[in-house]
Amino acid sequence: MIKLILFELKKAWNTAFFRVLLLALLLFLIAYYVFVYMNTTRVEDEIKPLKDDIERTQLAIDETKIALESAEESEVQELEDSLEFHENWLEERRSKVALLENENWHALLQIEIDQTEPDIGQMKFENQTHTYTHPTLFTLETYVEMSKWMQEKNIQPLLPWDRYFSHMTIYDKEVNSTSRAEAEMIMELFKDYSNKYSSTTVHYLFRLFGLLFSFVGAVFFLFLFGDMVTKEGLGRNGPIYLLQTQPIGRYKIIISKFLTTILTSLFILLGAVVFSIIIGSIFDRFGDWEYPVLIYGEDRTFTLMGMGMFLMKAFSMFTLILIFCYSILFLFSILAKRVLIAIGLTLVTLFIGSAISGEIIATNVAHFIPFPYFSVYDVLTNELALTYENFNFSYANGIVSLSIASFIIFTVTYVFSIVQTKLSN
Repeated sequence: MIKLILFELKKAWNTAFFRVLLLALLLFLIAYYVFVYMNTTRVEDEIKPLKDDIERTQLAIDETKIALESAEESEVQELEDSLEFHENWLEERRSKVALLENENWHALLQIEIDQTEPDIGQMKFENQTHTYTHPTLFTLETYVEMSKWMQEKNIQPLLPWDRYFSHMTIYDKEVNSTSRAEAEMIMELFKDYSNKYSSTTVHYLFRLFGLLFSFVGAVFFLFLFGDMVTKEGLGRNGPIYLLQTQPIGRYKIIISKFLTTILTSLFILLGAVVFSIIIGSIFDRFGDWEYPVLIYGEDRTFTLMGMGMFLMKAFSMFTLILIFCYSILFLFSILAKRVLIAIGLTLVTLFIGSAISGEIIATNVAHFIPFPYFSVYDVLTNELALTYENFNFSYANGIVSLSIASFIIFTVTYVFSIVQTKLSN
């Protein structure tokens, strides 16, 4: 079996298309890291506007003091109030700059907690528990709990860390504004601020896997291994038919190809992890394995999960998605005996399956279908379950659904290959 796997690996590597796709993947990893690095907000990026604000505030204080010297009695109280406000504001800005320069994240997070908890109490008192105007009670509560989580685990928050401008949840659908156009513009601004990047290893991996662990990623791997079973070349039969003439069991040939595809896929994904560790550590740092990821619950409840655990769950689910896709590809490869036809039929099956699952996704049987689980991150965060009000969409059900479907399809593939061999003889 090992010799067969090594044979398949050598055959794949000798394929120019395989090497081109691997090179394209490597270039994408590099380009995407450059993009993430350039869009990362750093401490100095936060300090600069604060120092500019300090200069403006100091200027306002100086002007107010000058105005007080020649002010009439009726203007004195107003100027003194303005002076007190600006002096307090100046002290607050200077304090925040000092905390940022010293990277005192615990104190910075505590300030955010202290400022947010009164707002939570006020919203509860006013019974604003199920609103959709940003920031909702749910958004503020998750903000506080994530801040406390990071305090306990000594984690650096992604900057900027602000309850109004840089933290949004699925329940934040609108803002109060004088016009619809302005409200939409503000919402887009908030969404942009809350879409934060970090060039550390862990956060880069989180971003990268968010792109790869999807329908697009599955299609990429399908093209990468499309000719693993049958490689036609101007009408010639591929290596699988040569192997059948050797004293090798049919099941060994099929299983070796399937194992080669899975193992090579895992090796490529692990290679992406190693690349992320190296490039992230060189240009930034490893990052925080326990950085909180928000997991939605029913009736506006929630839990938090460490980013490392989240990534491992996502990795395992996407691995099963690939196994499911490869099972379909192998079935059509055995039937069609042509790479392009097999890939085409596989993609058509995936598209049709996704379309059908989209139509019945709110039903009680939708979670048994493997296709909705292609949105790995939405499944793990329960955004998919929340969107369609069906909390049967879960990590556990996804693992079971994908595993059973893959086993059934692979069994059918093996049976077809046996029948095909007997008929050809």
